[in-house]
Amino acid sequence: MKILLLGVIVAITTADRIVKDPIKDFCRRHLHQTCIVDSKLYIDGGMVYYSDDVNSWDNKTTLMQNTDLIWEDVNDTDNSQGFPVQYANLSKGSEIPSVSGGVLWPDTVNKYFYLFGGEYETIDAAKGKDSQGIDLWKYDTIYNNWTKTKPHSTQNKVKWPAFGAGAVHENGWGYYYGGYLTNRSTSGWTGERQMLNTLWKYDMNSTIWSDSVIDKTARAEGTLQYIPASAGGMLVYFGGVDTNPSSGAISHEIRVYDIADDRWYVQTAGGQIPLPRRGFCAGAVWAKDRSSYNIYIFGGISANGAGLGDIHVLSLPSFQWFLVAPNPNLDIFTKGKAWSSCNVIHNSQFMVIGGYYVNQTQTECDLKIIGGQHAAFLGQESVENAVGGNVSNPAWWHGPMNNVTRYRVPDSLTKVIGGNNEGGATAKSPPAGWKTNSQLSVYFGATYSAKVRTATREIPSATNSSSGSGHKPNVGAIAGGAVGGVVVLLVVIALVVFCLRSRRRRRDAQAQNAESVGPAHHLHRPEMARKSVASVSVSQGTTLNSPHPQSPSWSPHGSTPPPAAQVWNGAMPIPDPYYRGSSSTQHHMSGEWGQLGQHVYPQTYYPPPSDPCQSPKRQYMHAQSVEMPSVRSPPIVAEMPIMKSPVPLRGPQQ
Repeated sequence: MKILLLGVIVAITTADRIVKDPIKDFCRRHLHQTCIVDSKLYIDGGMVYYSDDVNSWDNKTTLMQNTDLIWEDVNDTDNSQGFPVQYANLSKGSEIPSVSGGVLWPDTVNKYFYLFGGEYETIDAAKGKDSQGIDLWKYDTIYNNWTKTKPHSTQNKVKWPAFGAGAVHENGWGYYYGGYLTNRSTSGWTGERQMLNTLWKYDMNSTIWSDSVIDKTARAEGTLQYIPASAGGMLVYFGGVDTNPSSGAISHEIRVYDIADDRWYVQTAGGQIPLPRRGFCAGAVWAKDRSSYNIYIFGGISANGAGLGDIHVLSLPSFQWFLVAPNPNLDIFTKGKAWSSCNVIHNSQFMVIGGYYVNQTQTECDLKIIGGQHAAFLGQESVENAVGGNVSNPAWWHGPMNNVTRYRVPDSLTKVIGGNNEGGATAKSPPAGWKTNSQLSVYFGATYSAKVRTATREIPSATNSSSGSGHKPNVGAIAGGAVGGVVVLLVVIALVVFCLRSRRRRRDAQAQNAESVGPAHHLHRPEMARKSVASVSVSQGTTLNSPHPQSPSWSPHGSTPPPAAQVWNGAMPIPDPYYRGSSSTQHHMSGEWGQLGQHVYPQTYYPPPSDPCQSPKRQYMHAQSVEMPSVRSPPIVAEMPIMKSPVPLRGPQQ
């Protein structure tokens, strides 16, 4: 009886959580962290808007911390939507951190990923956890379980930051640069929010931590990318914000770290330099011969608070920026997003998930039938699938293609850096030359090939991993003794959930008119995940120069896709221009998401953007989305995001 009463209490207190199905009730997500192990893409943490009416695209939503571990197989595109189906049936107990602005470090050899950094939703949530400077959690993708890593003595000095930049080296080294220390990231932290200037390295093989410092300037919210250049690989950092009033983390200053020599360099980039931004996502690809390394970025928040929806690419070692999407004639694009995640799949494409609308009046759900996913070609396929065959209008946004498995440098880059789609770049230095005393020309003259790592544990094959060693328990005897109580408990929970659903439906029916809102779109998750094994190899298909023209083309700018029964024609819905003008005027902008007049964008400090609320449950009315008018009016003050907070402590953090 005590167990039954306890079950009733748990059912009542968690019923609202049960009602919010992480797949069916999804509306939008942001501030999450992702990684790929084999062909499985994992989505952890972040904030999620859940729909209160799954039949509507634009409706009242509830903002909550994501406590589920979502996953998808990026090869699983053989369905009516052409995008991987997402599932939420992996284990994640309440003791596992659910944070925003952290990083997942994948260990693709041992089939783990590590969760480092990030902020909890509330101060109390951070206080309720163990000291985050001690606990590093890892997830076993084969056996579907979380464990705390055994800490090395070097871990005692590690800070637990949020909103820094992470990268992974193929030797099994996880890197994390900059970020903030806050009372929501570090248990017991009582000071002001503080930026960091430390580059942390975690060796997954030895569990040893080490650190280095670029300079005295603290930084956060930029990107850190690994490229296999030089004698031991390199890390490339740019973007974000810092505490140096004279820089503002401008996009033409690129910081490069040579791993073998443990030295940092700063190099000036040229070309179509993007606006300074934070909260963007990025991914790196390179030509087959490694004559060019190309880092693609998407979205973010500009220095004046505008949401950005462009794709730029930084090509190295020429240090040239290119604007590739949606149209080089535009400086800023409508319905920009921040805090999305970008993952390179098949060495040739972007998988972009979620994003935060800076404009508070932008409220439609983010392609809920496919979980807020968007895909883009990174290479020449964008030209070969140009809209209407017009090569001047390449189809960057396009459904994922499993048979496009290598990066082919696009013509828009080769026209400047030389070579062809397969490589052969001839531009080996920046347009204005290398900075004085720079060794980057020497470093970029070599390429790095890591030694093959050996797994430190037995990795089961896909055919026999479902069976474990040892004797199995007498499932029949155990089930016979427990089934009665379980059935009763399930009945109670079902009744509670049914009552809550019925009550909410009656409430919504009274509050809303009877107007039809369109067909329901549901994604179904399987009965049970394959807990015993994850695929240990990615099936590579034959590369085709012209992927199927009927692949879906979900652009991440909020365009509502057609019903599932219709076939999408592959064209990218290019948004209307938001700002027009040359690069000389792009720092003097006004409009719906910008501030009127000249904006002096170098800021000494920006906190991560505040969500509309910090409580775990709060409802927002999402109005019907309409096309943006061609004539813009000054911004409404209430629409501007909260961008400031008390000035933090300054200075380097050793």
